[in-house]
Amino acid sequence: MEMFTVMKKEAVLSLLEDEFGHVNLETEVVSINDSLGRILAEPVVARENIPDFVRSTVDGYAVKSKNTVGASEALPAFLDFIGSVEMGQETRLTVGENQTVYVPTGGMVPEGADAMVMIEYTDSFGDEIAVNKPCAVLENIIGIGDDVKVGEVVLEAGIYLSTQHIGALASLGYANVHVKRRPRVSIISTGDELVSVASIPKIGQIRDVNTYSLLAMVDDLGCEIVTNQHLKDDFESLKKALLEAEESSDIVFLSGGSSVGNHDMTSDIINATGEPGVLVHGVAIKPGKPTIVARVGNTAVFGLPGHPASCIIAFKAIVEPFIQNQLMKNKQVQNRVEAVSAFQMHVSSGRDVFFMVKVENKNGVQSVYPVNGKSGMVSMFAKADGYIEIPMEKEGLEIGEKVMVTLFR
Repeated sequence: MEMFTVMKKEAVLSLLEDEFGHVNLETEVVSINDSLGRILAEPVVARENIPDFVRSTVDGYAVKSKNTVGASEALPAFLDFIGSVEMGQETRLTVGENQTVYVPTGGMVPEGADAMVMIEYTDSFGDEIAVNKPCAVLENIIGIGDDVKVGEVVLEAGIYLSTQHIGALASLGYANVHVKRRPRVSIISTGDELVSVASIPKIGQIRDVNTYSLLAMVDDLGCEIVTNQHLKDDFESLKKALLEAEESSDIVFLSGGSSVGNHDMTSDIINATGEPGVLVHGVAIKPGKPTIVARVGNTAVFGLPGHPASCIIAFKAIVEPFIQNQLMKNKQVQNRVEAVSAFQMHVSSGRDVFFMVKVENKNGVQSVYPVNGKSGMVSMFAKADGYIEIPMEKEGLEIGEKVMVTLFR
């Protein structure tokens, strides 16, 4: 007899969408210096043309392109030198017939000129400049609004602000940015057998791995940690802690106590704190089957397995997509790459199997290799670059088969 009424992963994610579709994190305004790693709440629209003047992309001379037709080292075009443009300064010079003006990289191209000749293709003879190579119209020039035009949406709402986006915000003059509030998360780790990471475990004890794994994973997603605590397997103490966490958090994790046993009372505790309570008890994934998904009011509560490997996979398979897609409305997906399997394996578990792999580039082809070890060993995560998912409908994996690898950040 099955321990749980097990639900497929896709069905669980769909259920979470139904249960939390109405939840929308508030918008807050932060300084551009604090915007890295945040989710953009509103589109960033250009309020000015970039550039807002005709700009040179090279060090050289502004010319009328027609005055350089046929120019060569043997027969250069001689142009009258009429002045220079100062960097960061507006110029009132105008390039006339057979005239030229020196312009540094990024400088303003004077009126009358329609191209820039690189300084490498010129020779200076005092009041004359010899041009040794012809140039085309608009060569080495960026026009007004060529980069960004007024009213253009440069960054869409919902993107995860990475380092390259900060430069765009700065160039557009956005000193402050509208972002989604960080999801508030509480972690409650349970188990009489758990000791702190700095302790030397006695026989029968283990270090509290899940708290630190969860802290790292939710921090990596840009969440705010409200509280994290370790409690003994006591119903009233856990119920009190869960009630307090639900009041201040968008998500609460109960790590441990999700399977069936004398001390495994997570479902009862969740149901005792509010409605609707437990929605799912058991997900068809391996490892991570005894995962609990619940809702109390507008707070998502996840009962994650006590085994560290199962806890991590349950988080990656269920919780991470929920946080990114549902709560944060993040348009960025998990970091995935396509690769080719360099090994063969057979599975028949009736569940989606998550398998740890290493990724290597062999002759320009991304190939994945198994990280060997007993199922669920924590050391496998330390050695792996990521994981592949083998759906329950497949009986295994063949050599040369294309796979998608979800990389650990």
